[in-house]
Amino acid sequence: MHGVVVDVRFDNTHLFLNLSDGQAVRFPLNWFPVLKVATATEREHFAISLDRQQLFWPEIDEDLNVAALLSFLSNTIRRERFYTSFRLRAHRPLG
Repeated sequence: MHGVVVDVRFDNTHLFLNLSDGQAVRFPLNWFPVLKVATATEREHFAISLDRQQLFWPEIDEDLNVAALLSFLSNTIRRERFYTSFRLRAHRPLG
């Protein structure tokens, strides 16, 4: 189980989430086309659900499930570690 959202912020290229368990994660805005084209004011006008697992931008009708994002990120990291490990083993000399 991941922590819940305690802070949300943006720069020109990323969405940043700070979580209650101390994690800080970032996601490229390219993953969220609606947020990417939104103005800074529209991005800053969001709501966090009571369980702190959903983010919603009413002006642009966009919502994100934090648990799903974190699960996707976790699976992506595991997959990258597997492929890196596999490539390293594949390049080791035999014998």
